[in-house]
Amino acid sequence: MDLFMPAERVLYDRAYYLSDEAEKDYASEVAEEHGIDVGEVLSSDELMDEVHDALERHIDIDLDDEIGNFDSMLRELKRGDDPEHPAEISVVAKGTVERWDKPSRGLVIADSLLSLVSGTGSADALKDCQIDRIVDTNGEFHIEASHHDGSAYLDVRLISGISYDAKGFKLGGEYYAPGKMDLADFYILLDNLYDSPGVGPCSLPRLAERAYGTARESYRFGETRFDIYQVAASVGEAKEWCYRYSLRELAEGEKRPEPAAAAATAKRAAWRTGGDGAGDAGAIKL
Repeated sequence: MDLFMPAERVLYDRAYYLSDEAEKDYASEVAEEHGIDVGEVLSSDELMDEVHDALERHIDIDLDDEIGNFDSMLRELKRGDDPEHPAEISVVAKGTVERWDKPSRGLVIADSLLSLVSGTGSADALKDCQIDRIVDTNGEFHIEASHHDGSAYLDVRLISGISYDAKGFKLGGEYYAPGKMDLADFYILLDNLYDSPGVGPCSLPRLAERAYGTARESYRFGETRFDIYQVAASVGEAKEWCYRYSLRELAEGEKRPEPAAAAATAKRAAWRTGGDGAGDAGAIKL
């Protein structure tokens, strides 16, 4: 078993807001607001009502914030200042969508993450779904969702240099859309575009890096809580570092901060300055 693996950056986790951990986190915030000890909050029914009210609000507010952060990043990229992305950019997602009555398309394209999550237009993969988790893993962006009769898991990328509308898209001066071409051929074309990020127009969103200033790549070693965070210039060097760490050859001063702490700090800073990281820093669980 490979003990060296990419570390997830969990930007939103619905289960967190229903956990004892979240209750304690929000109890601490209420205690700070009232200038009292957290123990007094935990022992007060009235103050715990405040805690639970805050949790109920933030379970949706923080999801909206993350969707807004993504679309804010997308609008910034559409300005055309990033050579990696021409101004024409759409959101394309591919994955597994399961429903008892009929399988919904696991390959969809939308003009924003909000459209994708809302299941509007032709981007119907997540229609009527509850978003459970949003995760960034070294720039890859994943959405996990559930429905009363199924579930969905989608990988999200950005498709550049293609103008998209609710029916289809233009590529190389040609317009491709269901009705203008065979539906199966349309999705084969879109699938080919999606699966060719190295030579085609699709690339990783890298939301955590762009919105919160996290490292481009972050790794976890074994079962420990120690995450690799900007410890080396390459994956090879990071693996060597892990090997040395496993032999306990590293001095205490060589250890680097965990991504969870770094990302949470970046998110709080963005929130204070009115940047892209608006929302509750406690929602990031890396």
